[in-house]
Amino acid sequence: MLQLLNNYLIIPLFIKIILILFSIITFGFVLFLLIIFAIGLFNYNKAIKKPKNENFIPRGTIKKVAVIGAGSSGITAAKEAIERGFEVTIFEQTGEIGGNWYFRESESHSSVYRSTFINTSRQLMSYSDFPMSNQLPTYPHHKQIIKYFYDYAKHFGVYEKIKFHTQIIDIKPLDKENNLSKWKIYYRNSTGTPLYLQPIDKLDNNCFEETFDAIMVCNGHHSVPRLPPKFTGQDEFEGQIIHSHQYKDQFNPINCTDKRVVVVGIGNSGVDIANELSRCAKQVYLSTRTGAWIFPKFIRGYAIDHILAETRMLRMLLPEFIMNSNVIVGKLESEVEKHQGSMKSWGLDPKVRITQTHPTVSHELLHRIGNGTIIVKKNIKKFYKDKVEFEDNSIVRADAVIFSTGYYIDFRFIDRNLLRIEDNNVRLYKFIFDPNLPKTIAIIALIQPLGAIMPIAEMQSRFTTHIWNGDIGLPSIDNMNKEIDRKLKKIRKRYLNRARHTIQVDFGSYMDELAAAIGCIPSIFSNLKILRYLLFSPIWPVQYRLNGPSKWKGAAETLKTLYYSAFFERPEREAGSNWIDEENQ
Repeated sequence: MLQLLNNYLIIPLFIKIILILFSIITFGFVLFLLIIFAIGLFNYNKAIKKPKNENFIPRGTIKKVAVIGAGSSGITAAKEAIERGFEVTIFEQTGEIGGNWYFRESESHSSVYRSTFINTSRQLMSYSDFPMSNQLPTYPHHKQIIKYFYDYAKHFGVYEKIKFHTQIIDIKPLDKENNLSKWKIYYRNSTGTPLYLQPIDKLDNNCFEETFDAIMVCNGHHSVPRLPPKFTGQDEFEGQIIHSHQYKDQFNPINCTDKRVVVVGIGNSGVDIANELSRCAKQVYLSTRTGAWIFPKFIRGYAIDHILAETRMLRMLLPEFIMNSNVIVGKLESEVEKHQGSMKSWGLDPKVRITQTHPTVSHELLHRIGNGTIIVKKNIKKFYKDKVEFEDNSIVRADAVIFSTGYYIDFRFIDRNLLRIEDNNVRLYKFIFDPNLPKTIAIIALIQPLGAIMPIAEMQSRFTTHIWNGDIGLPSIDNMNKEIDRKLKKIRKRYLNRARHTIQVDFGSYMDELAAAIGCIPSIFSNLKILRYLLFSPIWPVQYRLNGPSKWKGAAETLKTLYYSAFFERPEREAGSNWIDEENQ
């Protein structure tokens, strides 16, 4: 010991100073990490803390529940209601389940286009207790998704509850002032005409009526096309103009072969359509107001939402203000551009940060820009007889224009004096309940997540049915409105001021928020055997079946399987396996 002390004493002074400074810096860095961890843990525990509820619905009050729509949100809403013991009827205006995921040749109802593949991985898109098969690709085709919905509906006894070809015309509370009011539903046999194209005064002698204790509205928010105000000269344009809502493929409703086509809008639909048309059109122009950040579907061979996903460990370690800080956002932008190249060099030149808008995912767009089959242009300035002028004063010949400019939030069967919607803004507690309406009506899946909407619809349905069953309660109207104000302020602060961002949420934080109320947040201590998969996997929906009400005995093994299939063991698939046959659609 004396020898070591002597050796230390003869160390030059500047070396001692360096050692002391190094020790101070190391200690300070460790202390900083501990403080960040403590803040993150505090905020995480605060986020998952079960809220204090003031108003409970007496158990047994609600028995008969109507579900409007048998799309991806309607079938999971019905499944959860059935599991809570409610008597369920599902109203579906078409003859099939799946909503807009079911491809249709005509515009009779919202539907995907023929070539649609999902842009969220199947692991993240699955319902929590019914995972998609490992034999499916990472990004399945819409036919495979429909087959999955069909299997889900059959497995949980939902399919038998559906009244097909029934169109909801009107719904009315029997007593609007009563918080537990029953509802009268008016419906008729479906005509096949989109509801948004039908006249508003529509009650007639062909209508049926039925009374329900509660209603889950699951008709989606991609049914009423949103077109921008007419541009100068648009009425004089001799080419064809459609909304992407009408688009089916490169031949329907417009044969785009050897045509010059302008696609307006750089969201996921606009980019998909531009990519597809660039294979057959003479030229495709992609018009955008603000540019865009283009995410690839894969990074280093892994799905983008596996690599850049929020994990439970990150949610525990880093508070939200750190996750949304310029440092983290800049790192994300650098990671995307490392794999994609500079967005500005591709002509996309985004005017916003990468987290200020809903992500556009495409593995093909940059290649199409690179080979010249797609040319990126500014916003449209003016139409001519056979030309289009853009804001950079460039003018191109055009045979067709496709507006991929989103949708209005609209519920034609709900009186506008009941549910107020102004410029796509709607005030809903937890994005589900209108504070000014009876608590016996829930709006499901009226939300735009950074992630998949199906598991969110499922969690909203679990939350709703637990409220209706008297297991959990709701705050007072004043407290609901205060929370709505906080959330809307947060959205306005973070996102670009656009109609598409009025219902935006982060997947993990929103799922945890609802799960905390239900009591199904995954427990760290009761899942020690699978802690690695719980903490370091993306926040996959199956995590919310590990604990609490309606936990699933297969959840732990499924979480482990998902982890390995996503990152280590790529399952071999037979070509064309799991594709739904035409006669079974």
